[in-house]
Amino acid sequence: MRGPWRAPLALALHTAFFAVPIALVAGLLAIAVLTFRYDSFGGLKVLVAAAAVGAVFTIGLRAVLRPRVRTRGVPVPRAEQPQLSGLVEAIADSTGTPEPDEIRITSEPAVALREDTSLLGWRVRARYLEIGLPLLAALNLSELRAVLARELGSRAGCGRLAATALRIGDSVQRTASELTSGPTKFLFRGYEKTYARIAVQSDQQVHRSADAAAVRAAGRRAAVTSLRKAAAVEIGWADYAEHYLSMGKQVGHAPDVLLGFRSFMENPDRKPQLAERAKHSVDEGGSSGRRIEVIKRSSGPDKEVDDRPAFAVLRNPRKSVPALEDGLLVQSLGPHLPWPELARQAGAAHVAEQTARLAAAMVQSGLPVEPTIAGVLAAVHRGQGHDLVNPVLNPGLCPERVERAVVDTLTELLGCAVVDGLVCAQRAQHELDWAGPSTVRLTNNQPLDPDRLIRPAMQDPRLVPGLHRALVDLGVPLNHTRPPAAEPDPSAAGIVSPVLFAGANHHLIVTDRGLVLLPGATSSTKRLLSGTMARLRRAQEEQLRELADTPVGELRNRPGAQWVDSRDVADARLDQQSPDWTLALSLYLDEYAVSELDESAVRRDGEGMALLRLRGVPDALEHGDPYRGMGELMGARMDLNAEPAVPA
Repeated sequence: MRGPWRAPLALALHTAFFAVPIALVAGLLAIAVLTFRYDSFGGLKVLVAAAAVGAVFTIGLRAVLRPRVRTRGVPVPRAEQPQLSGLVEAIADSTGTPEPDEIRITSEPAVALREDTSLLGWRVRARYLEIGLPLLAALNLSELRAVLARELGSRAGCGRLAATALRIGDSVQRTASELTSGPTKFLFRGYEKTYARIAVQSDQQVHRSADAAAVRAAGRRAAVTSLRKAAAVEIGWADYAEHYLSMGKQVGHAPDVLLGFRSFMENPDRKPQLAERAKHSVDEGGSSGRRIEVIKRSSGPDKEVDDRPAFAVLRNPRKSVPALEDGLLVQSLGPHLPWPELARQAGAAHVAEQTARLAAAMVQSGLPVEPTIAGVLAAVHRGQGHDLVNPVLNPGLCPERVERAVVDTLTELLGCAVVDGLVCAQRAQHELDWAGPSTVRLTNNQPLDPDRLIRPAMQDPRLVPGLHRALVDLGVPLNHTRPPAAEPDPSAAGIVSPVLFAGANHHLIVTDRGLVLLPGATSSTKRLLSGTMARLRRAQEEQLRELADTPVGELRNRPGAQWVDSRDVADARLDQQSPDWTLALSLYLDEYAVSELDESAVRRDGEGMALLRLRGVPDALEHGDPYRGMGELMGARMDLNAEPAVPA
C-alpha cells in the first residue's frame, strides 16, 4: 500500500482499537438503562451482558497494555560523560528529533533507539539510546557520528504522523511477540497483521532518511564506511566472544574487552578476512549495497574524517571503560588480566581439562592400560583407539562418521595431553594470537602444532613408534596424566511445558546428555487463561526460567523426576503428522542402564526393549531451543515421520 493517507488511516485504526470496545460497552449500558425503564428484568440481563463484555475487554486490554520495555546495559549519566552526551544532543538537534532521556552502553554490536510507550505507542514514556561497546572499540569518531545520526534520524524525514504510526507499529509488534498462547494472542495477532499492512513504511524510505542524516552529521565517506564496518563489527564480535571472551570465564578473570576487540579487528591477518565476509554479507543483503551507491552519488561537500577511536569521546577511558565493562559482565569475575597472560592461563586450563577427560575415558573404557600418554600410544598401536574414546563419543553419530570422529577425538585429546605435559614441564606455553587460536610456543621459541604432530599416527597406528620417538625428542613426559575428570553436568538446551507422559502433564527439560521429566506442569485451563491474564502468563514464564537456571542435577533429584539418559536410547521416532507431536523412544533398560525411570512409565516389547512415549500439546510454552536440542541429542537415531510441525 502506498500514499500519504496510510499514516492517518493507521492512526485511525489504532484509535478505533481502544474506542470501539469502550463504545460497545457504553452502548450496552445505555440500552440497559433504557430497557430498565420498561422491562426491569430485560434491562438487568442487558446490564449483565454489558458487565461481561466489559470484563472480557478489560482483561484483554490489561494483557496487551502491561508489557514494557526493559532497560539494557549500563546507564551513562551526563555528569559522568559530558562529551558523549553533548555529541548525542548535537546529533539529535541536527536530525530534528528529541534528545534521548538516557544513554546506555550495551554489549550488542549495534546502536538502537528504544522507546518505552503507553497505550501501545500513543504516548512516549522514555527514550533510551543504546550504544554498543563493540562499536566504541571498532569505529572512529566520524563513523560513530554517522551511526548515531542514522539511528536517531531514521524517521525524521517520514513526517510526524508517519513517525507516530511507525512507533505504534513497533509497540504493537513487540507486544504481540511477548504474548503467549490463548485467545488474546490469537485476536491481537490479527490486529497486528492488519495494522502492519496499513502502516508499514517502505524500507527504502526509512533508509533514505537515515542515510541522509548520517551524511549531514559525518559526511559521505564516514557514512559509507560506517555501513560497511557495521557488518564487519557484527561478524567480528560473534567470533571474538566465542574464541576470546570465553577465556575470561575459563580462568575466572575479567579481560580488557574494548581494547581486546580493537586489537582483534585491527589484526593484519584478521582484518581482510572480516572485510571480505562483511562485503559478502552486504552483497547478499542487497539493500546495503544500493544504499552505499546512493550515498556516493549524493551532492554537497564532504566532511573531514576524524580518525580518533570512538571511545575517545569518553572521559578518562582508562578508568571509565573498565567500569563499563564490569557493569556489563553477567558473572562477576576476578581482577583484570592483560590479554597475553589471560591467553597463557586459559590455554593451560584447557589442555589440563582435556587431559582429565582423556584419563576419564581410558578408565571408563575398561582397557587394561594406564591413563597416561604412553598408555594411549600403546592402545592405539594395538588398534584399540575406538574402544579407548568410545565413552566420550556422541552415541547419536551416523555409523559412517564414527571412524572420522574417533580420529578427531584421539587427535584432540592426545594433543592436549602432550601440550599439558610440556606446560607442566615448563617446556612450552600458550601465546596470544589475534589471528586465530593461541599458539603453543616451545622454550626454543619454535611453534608446535599438536594436530600436525598427532593426527597421522591416529589415522595409521603403524606410525605410532615414530610418534613415540618424536615426543621423546620434544621432552614430553610420557607418564604424564591427570586425575580422571568427573562426569560433566548436563546443560539445558530448552524446555517444553507441558508434555504428556504416563498420562500426566510434565515439564520436559532437554539437555545435552538426556531428557528430564518433571511432574507438575500447567493444566490446560491455566494455559488458556494465561492468554488473557498477564499475571498468570508471567508466572508461568518465570517458572520456566527458574527451571532453566536450576542445575540439571538438582532437577533430577526432585520428587517424581524421571531421567532418560542419551546413552540408553536405541532409536527415536518423531511423529509430526498431527498438531500434537509424539516422540517415541526405544531404550536399553538393562542392568547397565543409567536412566532413572519408573518401570510403570514404560512398556516392554517382545525383544526386551523398553518403549517410552511423549506427546506434545497445543499451545505449550517453550524456553530456549528445545527442539533443536532434541535433534542434536538424538542425532542419527532420530527418525522423522513427516514434515516438521515444530521447529527442528
